[in-house]
Amino acid sequence: MNNSYPAFDSSEFEVISTHPSSIAVSMIPGADPAQMPPEPIYNRPITPRENLRRALSGETPCWMPQTGWAFCDVNNFRPRLIPDNYATHLVLDGEDTIEYDSLTKRGWFGLDWVFVPQAGGATVQPGHPLITDMNDWEKLIQWPDLDALDWKGMGEKNKSYLDTPQFNELGILDGFWERLISLMDVSGAAMALIDEDQQDAVKAFFDKYADFLIDYIRRAKEVCAIDGILIHDDWGTQNGPFFSLDTAREMLVPYIKRVVDYIHSEGMFYEQHSCGNCTKLVPAYIEIGIDFWNPQPMNDIEAILKQCRGTRLHLAIDTDPIPETASEEEIRQAARDFVSRYKDENVFFTSMTPNPIFLQELYASSRKAYKDR
Repeated sequence: MNNSYPAFDSSEFEVISTHPSSIAVSMIPGADPAQMPPEPIYNRPITPRENLRRALSGETPCWMPQTGWAFCDVNNFRPRLIPDNYATHLVLDGEDTIEYDSLTKRGWFGLDWVFVPQAGGATVQPGHPLITDMNDWEKLIQWPDLDALDWKGMGEKNKSYLDTPQFNELGILDGFWERLISLMDVSGAAMALIDEDQQDAVKAFFDKYADFLIDYIRRAKEVCAIDGILIHDDWGTQNGPFFSLDTAREMLVPYIKRVVDYIHSEGMFYEQHSCGNCTKLVPAYIEIGIDFWNPQPMNDIEAILKQCRGTRLHLAIDTDPIPETASEEEIRQAARDFVSRYKDENVFFTSMTPNPIFLQELYASSRKAYKDR
């Protein structure tokens, strides 16, 4: 289904309101929470939420969606109610600015996370895996008690934060592979996926973890206005995947797909945050039913685009680096070139450091390109 939109008008750049920035200040070493500017809400023909939902539903959007951490069409939501968010310094919610009182914190499953300020991220303390053999998981794992959390209070405290025209996306740590890593360290987790003596135990754990994630998402959706779910699950290194496509299909796809099917049944969309070179694993992403993914530059974007055609998988990608010496016209031309190249593909724009001039031209150019399609 396509849509006919009004002709582009410069009044669409008028700022009609603002919204607190949805980027974790902890991700920016040395950043001051008090200095983070609010995000502008523009006078668009339809809301960014509706525009992104239309694109993900296979309709022609009003403009090319812009996704990412901040200053885009997405409002990231990581409530402090969830211990993993606090432990990893990734709280993004509508409550007061949070003060993290230490670098090491206890998250779900009794795991201690260590925040690394220089990297703007956290990791489970390595070298002390909770589990060395997945056949022991039922004896060693203490499952989080979701009944003990104040879900109603979370909804009330974040009602204003989620009352935005943006696409509200609930972010979750960790996905299936990353959760296995957090319990076993990388080497132990990789071995467990292919060790015939541990595979059945891994599957049993993943089956219960799928139930847990579905229950978590259900409770959050009941009290909060959520449009999409993002789950972190890095499947690759700089050079290639952690595991083969066959292993992914056997050990991961069935369980992630069950969660994604639930997300879709509730009228939401699913983004998988997956760093690394995962080009060889794209068939698994498609089989899972992932709606969008931000592949890092080391992936073969052109090869992946060919596989995306005719599927629900969209790619959120950045442009080539824009030189600091670029003129305004050169920046605008880069945006027009981006739209021209990707307007007929399953592509959104994303960037950790978006250029305001580029974003403005990207919007205007894609508005004109998508009109009456």
